[in-house]
Amino acid sequence: MDKKLSLIEKFKMFRKYQFLLNYSLFKPFYKNKFFSLTFHITTRCNAHCLMCFNWQTMNKNLKDLSLEEINKFTKNIGNLPNLSLSGGEPFLRDDIVEICKIFKKNCQTNKIAIPTNGLLPELIIKKTEEILKTCPVRLKLCLSLDGTGQVHDEIRRVDGAFEKFKKTLQAAIALTKKYPKLQVNINTTAFTANQNNLEELVSFINNIPEIKFHNIEFIRGAFNNHEAETITPEKYDELIDKIILKSKSLNNDKYHKKIYALYHNLAVKILKTKKQLVRCRAASHIPVIDALGNVYHCEILPPIANLKDYNYDFKKIWNSETAKKQRQNIAAKKCYCTHLCYQIQNIPMSPYYLIKAIFAK
Repeated sequence: MDKKLSLIEKFKMFRKYQFLLNYSLFKPFYKNKFFSLTFHITTRCNAHCLMCFNWQTMNKNLKDLSLEEINKFTKNIGNLPNLSLSGGEPFLRDDIVEICKIFKKNCQTNKIAIPTNGLLPELIIKKTEEILKTCPVRLKLCLSLDGTGQVHDEIRRVDGAFEKFKKTLQAAIALTKKYPKLQVNINTTAFTANQNNLEELVSFINNIPEIKFHNIEFIRGAFNNHEAETITPEKYDELIDKIILKSKSLNNDKYHKKIYALYHNLAVKILKTKKQLVRCRAASHIPVIDALGNVYHCEILPPIANLKDYNYDFKKIWNSETAKKQRQNIAAKKCYCTHLCYQIQNIPMSPYYLIKAIFAK
C-alpha cells in the first residue's frame, strides 16, 4: 500500500467522505433519504455467465416493469443523486434512454452507472450517445471483463466475447473524447475460474491509459454452485497485495485506494468469520428494485414486497413493518456479505472504519 497520508491529506480524505459519514452521525435527518438505487431493468441477457447471481430469473420470458410503472414509483422515491441500471443486460431494453430521462425528471438523478457485458458494441455505443445527448447526467459505462482471451469467453460462455469487449471498449473510449461527462470503467468478478488469470488481466487493463478505474469484486449472491466456486479466503488474501491492489484506482485517487484496500482486507475476514464486521448502513440508503418490481434492502436478502402490491408506492414499502423488521435484523448482524457496492459505502459511513482507513499504512 501507499505510505501514510500527511495530516493535510488525512483532513482532505475525511472531508471527501464526510457526506457518507453524516448518514450515521445524523441518522434521524437521513431517514428515507437515499444515496443511490440499484435498478435491474430487465431479466433478458445475451450471455450465460458462470457466476451470475440472477441466473434463476434470466431469460424466462418474465414481464419487466414498463415505462409507465417506472414513472409511477419514481414519483414518490424522492431525490436520488446516484443510479445504477443493471440487468440482465441493460442495453437489451430498447427504452433505456427513456428510463434515464424518467429518473432525471422525477428524482433529479445526476449520476448514472450502467454495467454491461459489452457484447453488442454498436447498440451500446448508440444508446450511450443518445443518453449523453438527451439526458444531462454524468454517465459511467462499466464494461465487464473477467479474463483475457479465451478465459473471458469461457466465463461468459459466448464465443468471441473478449473481442467484442475490446471493440466496445475502443468505441467507448473514443466517445469520451466527445463527451466529457462519460467515464469508462472496468468491472471484474473474481472466482476460481479466473483466479490464475487475474495477474495477466490486471496488467492488460493497466496498459490502457484511458481507463482510470478497474473494480475487482469477490463473487457474491445466489450464484449457481454447480457452475462457479468461490476463491478460498486464503487464496483471496494472497491475491490482494500481489495482484488486486495493483489494479487501477479512480483517477489514481489515493483516498479511494485506502478505502478499497480496507474493503478487500475486511472481505477476507468476513469470509473467514462469516460475520458482519462493519455495521451495514448502506442497506438503508441504497435500495434495490428488480425488473419485476420486487424491492430489496440488498440483492442477497429476500425481497420486502413488490411495487405492484402497493400501487407503486415505494415509500410505503420502505416504511412497512416487514422492511423495519428486516432492517432490525441487519442492524443485529444476522446477515453478512462481501458485496462491494455496499461495503465500500459502509466503511466511510462508520466513524471507526473511516478513521482506520485514513490512518492505514
